[in-house]
Amino acid sequence: MSRWLARWRAALRIARRDAWRNKGRTVLVVLLMMLPVAAGTFAVGVLKSSMPTTETRIAWAMGETAEARLDLPCGGVRTPTQQNIWGDGFCSDGGDDLGELPLDDLEAALPTGAAATPAGEAVLRLRTDSVLLEASPVVQVDGAAVPGLLGQVSGEPVPGAGQAVLREQVAQRLGVHLGDTVELLADDAGVITVDVVGIGDTTSSTAALLGPGTLPDGVAEPAWFVTGDVPVTWGDVVTLNELGLSVTSRAVLTDPPPPDQVYGGLFRQPGVGLDSFGFVLAVGGLVLIEIILLIGPAFAVGAKRSARALALVAASGGEPADLRRIVLAGGVVAGVVAAAAGVLIGTAATVVLGLVVADLPNLRIPVLEPLAIGLVALVLGVAAAWIPARTASRSDVVTVLAGRHAERPVRRRVAWIGLGMGAVGVALSVVAAVASQVLLLAAGVVVLELGLVIASGALVALAGRLAGRFGVAGRFALRDAHRHRSRTAPAVAAVLAVVAGATAALVYLSSGAATQENIWQPVATGTGLLSLNEWSSSPQDLAEQYPQAAEIVEDALPGAMVTAVSSLTWTGSGGGPMPSAQPDPATVCPDENRQGPDAEDERCRTDPSVSAGFSWTYTIVDDGTLVDTLGLDGADEAARALADGQVLVNDPDAVWPDGNAHIALLGDGPDPVAAEVLAPAHLVDWSSHQYGLVLSPQVADQVTAAGAELAGDSDGFVVVPVGATVTGADLPQSEVDQINRQLSEIEPNIHLDVEGRMNGQDTGLTLVILVGVALFGALAATGLSVGLAVADSRADLTTLAAIGASPRVRRRITAAQAGVIATIGTVTGVVTGLLLGYVLGLWQGTDQNYGISWQTVVPWPHVALLLVGLPLAAMGAGWLLTRSRLPVRRRAMS
Repeated sequence: MSRWLARWRAALRIARRDAWRNKGRTVLVVLLMMLPVAAGTFAVGVLKSSMPTTETRIAWAMGETAEARLDLPCGGVRTPTQQNIWGDGFCSDGGDDLGELPLDDLEAALPTGAAATPAGEAVLRLRTDSVLLEASPVVQVDGAAVPGLLGQVSGEPVPGAGQAVLREQVAQRLGVHLGDTVELLADDAGVITVDVVGIGDTTSSTAALLGPGTLPDGVAEPAWFVTGDVPVTWGDVVTLNELGLSVTSRAVLTDPPPPDQVYGGLFRQPGVGLDSFGFVLAVGGLVLIEIILLIGPAFAVGAKRSARALALVAASGGEPADLRRIVLAGGVVAGVVAAAAGVLIGTAATVVLGLVVADLPNLRIPVLEPLAIGLVALVLGVAAAWIPARTASRSDVVTVLAGRHAERPVRRRVAWIGLGMGAVGVALSVVAAVASQVLLLAAGVVVLELGLVIASGALVALAGRLAGRFGVAGRFALRDAHRHRSRTAPAVAAVLAVVAGATAALVYLSSGAATQENIWQPVATGTGLLSLNEWSSSPQDLAEQYPQAAEIVEDALPGAMVTAVSSLTWTGSGGGPMPSAQPDPATVCPDENRQGPDAEDERCRTDPSVSAGFSWTYTIVDDGTLVDTLGLDGADEAARALADGQVLVNDPDAVWPDGNAHIALLGDGPDPVAAEVLAPAHLVDWSSHQYGLVLSPQVADQVTAAGAELAGDSDGFVVVPVGATVTGADLPQSEVDQINRQLSEIEPNIHLDVEGRMNGQDTGLTLVILVGVALFGALAATGLSVGLAVADSRADLTTLAAIGASPRVRRRITAAQAGVIATIGTVTGVVTGLLLGYVLGLWQGTDQNYGISWQTVVPWPHVALLLVGLPLAAMGAGWLLTRSRLPVRRRAMS
């Protein structure tokens, strides 16, 4: 044992000195190995800090002393329910409404000695003179009976009627302090002003604690807190479920019942699914494989440059195991340094995020997980150094000491094994994608990449056969790469892996962005969209709200153009006979049961889509002025059509053979079409359902007349403003927030949004970063291999110089050597990445994911930048960083 330790001690000493002598290579290797350790440490720290502990969950739900919290989980309707141990209730359709719950009946269902304190929770907007916060939950309860709901409180912890204790982060966003006032906006109760008497340090989602009597009746959903010293057991929870209540119990959370008692385990707290875990594990494995491939050339370079020293060790009696140990020690040294640096950086980033940037529930610094992650760096170092170590231990001592190079011939079986693994990986990936089997898909991708890595040596040998078709530099580089495959193949594999991963990511991200844009279905492009309160305002109210809202926007944005959005609205009770463009009967599917995306009859083929964009509620009436401000393709032609008295439709089937749209007034009863108006139609290619029908004023008059005939004298259609577009001015988010604060003075639900900012699907920067990372990694691997190639080729270049080769030949040869590695790896990597992108598209196109809404898009400019830019950048770097002149030296003949 002592002899084994002595050998390792000597090997580590040699490795440390070699690392110190080659600082540039060492820093690059440590950096590449450190990144996954730092990222893993940071991710674990954030994950553990983001997941509240049981104690934190209890404090959030019931404070310091309460034994349980009771809620009505079914939207305020009290029906028998079931729940998991965390208090998440399950509502079943068709349950009997048990009506109001008397407090006496509730306390009778509680364990003896427990009492129920009434409370309420509401989701309200919070407002000050300059800031408006959206949708924040507040709790109204007697703070003396339920202390600690907002943690440690500065000021008065027990608010009275008209008073509030704010969460610290909410107070900071509102810019308020103790003694200030805050307004609460409730849809049914108007504006409620409260005095801030305390500020709590909780990290829960509760924005404020209100004193009893602050909120009017009906604003808050009822809740109760169980107080006393008697625990609420799982048996008590089941009893309270029968009363229609869901229960969050301190006793149940600290001592959960067996899973089989929680309704057969059907409603247990969900955890991480096997598919999700397997997918993350596979992606992590791919990343580690790529890092091993990237740093492998560095150790190959080290082993090559130390070949003579290793041969001297062997000549002095060193065994092959000693040679392996010396090279592996380099991986151990780099791994230890990378692990230490990665853990420190990841931990520091977690602390900064928790204390400065984010509002984490529990800032926790993990210990065991970072140590395990740090071992990953050590494993990476040893794995990356293993093949160079194995090669060094098998080198012929005499050949190395004589200064000659001996490369083992290519084993055909290795190439066939690699190609076979690649084919199997492709087949697995395609089958798994179609069947939506995430684990099998991840396994297929891993097998595919490993197969191509194994076959990289054969790719180099195949390229070497093309040497005769090139000039001096290209011929020299190809034959040199073929002759020294032990240093060329790892670099090619590294470039291949990086480029394949980057290309697949480019295709996946671009496709996802295109799919989201398709789903989003915008009503405008980069335009401010003002919305009035269409849901609960009468036509008279809307007519009064619009000029006030337009004035606020115009005053806040001088020079902006505010264009009213007018809508055809029914004045009577109920929905009224709504206008709708009817499809041409010749295009209607004769049998609804045969409808589907693959139906044989074209009329029955369906293309389901989801309109996730902004929209106003009712049918728009426009003379072309509004449409001209939307910035959509074809808006000019659409505006002229409306000015000519036509209507806009976005469904080709809604344009009948006579060129008209048949606008039906749909009502109730056995004949849903109550009346019909014909109008010339203009087809637009705008996917939002807002443009299913847009009426010109002339056609709106006809529809209004038809509606009057149906309704009589009391009801009918009127044209009222429901919003506006805002153009001609910049709309930064800070300006929009201030405008929304002023708009809330008119009516709480009036607001201004910016089309294009709401969906947030700008992936341009992400794609550029991906290309940059791929270029960096590929150039690093290429540079390491080319550096060794230059050293190996010095004798040949000296001979060329001696026989009259120009000084530029050295630069051209170095550039060609870089180009060979980069080109082989890039071309193969791009093809592989496109294949992976296609497979991922098949997976996302299944019914379990996006279905037919998924659009596989190849970002050709970015792919072309990789395909062309990477080889050119490698060749350019080789040309610029190589000295053109080399002193002539005598070459030793052997």
